[in-house]
Amino acid sequence: MGALLSYSILSGILLLAMYLAYRLFLAGDNQHTFNRFILLLIYFISFSAMPIYYAVNKLKSIGIEDSIIVNTEFISTVTGPSVQKPLWGTMLIWIFFGGMFIVAVKTIITWIRLTNVIRSGEKIRRDGYTLVVTDNDCYAPFSWMRYIVISRNDYVNNCRPITIHELEHVFSRHWIDLLIAQLACIINWFNPAAWLMREEIMLIHEYQADRAVIAHGHDPKEYQLLLIKKAVGSRFPSLANSLNHSKLKKRITMMYKEKSRARRKFRALALVPMLTLALGVASVPAVRATVSTISNSSVSVSKDSENAPKDKTLNSKFKLANINNNGKVTIITLKGNDLGDNLSVSGGTFTNDDRTYNSNSMECNLTDGVAVIKTSFPFTDEIKNGRMTIIANGQNLTFDLDDFIKNARTVVFGNDPDFTEKSTIIINGNSSPSIDDMKVLLDGKVIDYSEIKNLPTDKIVSMTVDKEKNEIRITTK
Repeated sequence: MGALLSYSILSGILLLAMYLAYRLFLAGDNQHTFNRFILLLIYFISFSAMPIYYAVNKLKSIGIEDSIIVNTEFISTVTGPSVQKPLWGTMLIWIFFGGMFIVAVKTIITWIRLTNVIRSGEKIRRDGYTLVVTDNDCYAPFSWMRYIVISRNDYVNNCRPITIHELEHVFSRHWIDLLIAQLACIINWFNPAAWLMREEIMLIHEYQADRAVIAHGHDPKEYQLLLIKKAVGSRFPSLANSLNHSKLKKRITMMYKEKSRARRKFRALALVPMLTLALGVASVPAVRATVSTISNSSVSVSKDSENAPKDKTLNSKFKLANINNNGKVTIITLKGNDLGDNLSVSGGTFTNDDRTYNSNSMECNLTDGVAVIKTSFPFTDEIKNGRMTIIANGQNLTFDLDDFIKNARTVVFGNDPDFTEKSTIIINGNSSPSIDDMKVLLDGKVIDYSEIKNLPTDKIVSMTVDKEKNEIRITTK
């Protein structure tokens, strides 16, 4: 359920960004068919682009360039419970589904009211639609699907312009747009852009219907007076197109506005940079971490003791091997021994400073009982209170990343056995007490260890620590 809330948040970011672009560059133009298409396109992109975007990012995360490598033989002794899911994530899920439920119930109630009005009226079958004449004057004329509802008084006095107006809604299938807009409001009920988009698309519908009445030769002034007279009356704003839709001033102004030039359609290209900006915001590590934490949350808070593995033996067979940050992803490598011929790994969560990340990808190689597991997560520039949990052969294995970095004793610069790309290295963790006694060779010449601090890192090609020979060998450009 957290995944649905995460999806709603990310799609809402895209919806808001592109709606703002539409309002700035297209909303005032007299090109209603094109604007309707753009609004529907915004809906489509907002609710389909983000899953595709993250799927592509996961594929890209498989091939990476290393920039920080910490290598150690330190074996994690943490066998505690799995990562606890934060309470705030659970609370947000309850609030989200509560809002969805309320909006959905209101939509169902509107649907029932619509069907009741149609069922109670006199039905007149015509070519391509059904005219429903009702004795209830409290409802303004409206259309829904292939039904046009009109009061008996309007049927006698103003049937022609009202029918032309509502037929434009029927034959243009505007009710489909409203269903899409209402579904977006249910999923994105907390996002003002979802509600404003619905109002915008209904206004476009009225522009099109008003234009159809004028095109059929009806006097514009008489028609405008009719709109003013019908400005009162109950409406069904979420599902039906009503004649007395609000913003009459805009509708009347649009009737006198010349059709916009075709070249103004190129303003729609403004959606592209706004879409790029929204995707950039969604890719910010802090945003991705928050969304990932929500996605990993559930409707109930589980106790740590309920998640603790009963068998701790498998944990002792694994050790942390590498923590690698490259500015794009954080990769954590585990090594395991004496694992036999069968190993199943899944899951992968990384908690950093009370935020939980789901793994972007997981790679496992098992040869002769020796396993190397590489799990990538959204990039984090600092590890604080860090823990990683994976599921191996059905058991939750948790590793303390802070202890790993603190106890790191071997730092390999340049080419690490597990990573073939060359790197710019930043040393994490504390140096071993005996490292000051090691011989340091710079391009084959012995130097004092303190001189390393003054050596520009951009000139280092490789740096290797040889504990057997008690040497540090540095090669520069």
